[in-house]
Amino acid sequence: MQINNSEIKSMKDLLSKEEFFLPKPGNIVNGQIISVSKGSVVLDLGPIGIGIIYPGEFYDNPDRMKGLKAGDKVSAMLIELENDDGYRELSLRSAQMTTAWQDIKEKKDLGEVITTKIVNINKGGLIVEVSGIQGFLPLSQLSSEHYPKIDGGDTTKIVQALQKFKGMEFQVKILDFNEAENKLIVSEKAIKEEAVKEELAKLKVGDLIEGKITEVTDFGAFVKLSDTLDGLIHSSEIDWKFIEDPREVLHSGDDITAKIISLDGGRVSLSLKALKDDPWLKAEEKYQPGQKVNGRVIKIRNNGAFVELPGDIIAFLPVAELGEKNLSDVFEVNKEYEFAIVSLDSKEHKLVLTLPGNKPAEETNEKPEETPVS
Repeated sequence: MQINNSEIKSMKDLLSKEEFFLPKPGNIVNGQIISVSKGSVVLDLGPIGIGIIYPGEFYDNPDRMKGLKAGDKVSAMLIELENDDGYRELSLRSAQMTTAWQDIKEKKDLGEVITTKIVNINKGGLIVEVSGIQGFLPLSQLSSEHYPKIDGGDTTKIVQALQKFKGMEFQVKILDFNEAENKLIVSEKAIKEEAVKEELAKLKVGDLIEGKITEVTDFGAFVKLSDTLDGLIHSSEIDWKFIEDPREVLHSGDDITAKIISLDGGRVSLSLKALKDDPWLKAEEKYQPGQKVNGRVIKIRNNGAFVELPGDIIAFLPVAELGEKNLSDVFEVNKEYEFAIVSLDSKEHKLVLTLPGNKPAEETNEKPEETPVS
């Protein structure tokens, strides 16, 4: 049989075209499983040849290999166009990862709300899984319902509080991702953000608002104002008088009316004492500088002692007023002592004390606070 030059040219064109359409490493290809053995999974890739997947691909999920059988159609990533055995070498895991990141991008672009399982805990938040990719749900992105109410930010207590969420399912939105860095950040809080913004826009400082107390802690009470909005009554805003334990005054399930005193940072800060008569308005009628008064020491701090005076007035004795003496050597919490008033500023809610017979310190860097920190 004789082949002319035009036929040779046509065959070269055909081969060059065939070569042109061969996939490149990194491409996702589709195939049908021909055989499964301990040594490999062999695939028919149609016009592009025969592919092979080696057992190392299944080291992190051996059950996946056991679940494959002849006739199954699968997608895989081309690792090598032709290996030493003459096969197209493939990776199922890489294909799944690539498909997963594509899925994550689509979910983020659409702003989709997804359900994810909490697979682990760390001091910064929760570890989740989305489309087979592990991601991170930071503490700051938890909803108010799930945020651990730990005063002082003790990381050990925070981790302990988060343990109860392991294995639970949360609804989240994808906040950020980077495939190259294998980074995926999700947010539970973002789901309600738009609704919260709309509600916050309707509020203003000074408004009275009704709600139900959902939890009482050492530092205050959380109040549910609506399905999407919560507020906080700090312990210092419960009453003008000193409250040792907020739980003695407020209880979960209580319906309350409170005054909005701040909307900074999208947080609703509430006050109950703002609805009561301010005892400082009449403080100057009862107290004057130089006057001796009896008061109960309620808190001792490094910078001084907080003292409760009759009439729900919280005064402050700076540590400088004791000279070389230590506060703990002079005072005992919950005991009454005699003091002398150094100064009074009713507008600023500040009354400074000293010990009787002391010459008030002329200069001190310590400033009294309006109320003690509980």
